[in-house]
Amino acid sequence: MKYPKFCVPVKAILDNGSQYFGGVHVSQNQRILDVLCDERSFIPFKLRDRTILLNKSKLVQIDLLDMTEISEMADVLPELNLDYLKANDW
Repeated sequence: MKYPKFCVPVKAILDNGSQYFGGVHVSQNQRILDVLCDERSFIPFKLRDRTILLNKSKLVQIDLLDMTEISEMADVLPELNLDYLKANDW
């Protein structure tokens, strides 16, 4: 059975200093930490106009964006389910 996935907005910082604002897809009741600790070497990372694969070994930091940052960056972030984000403590 397939479960719906939700895009959680984050800022990803790589070891070369580059920053990406986008989202990591999680299943309901899953955390970003669960995605980072699974067996995959790469994770899909949703940008505004496309999805890229990030090598987890190159990630230095992942920052969760709060609702204020999400509102301010609406034109940069991918489409988000705001109802899900407001109703869950991600």
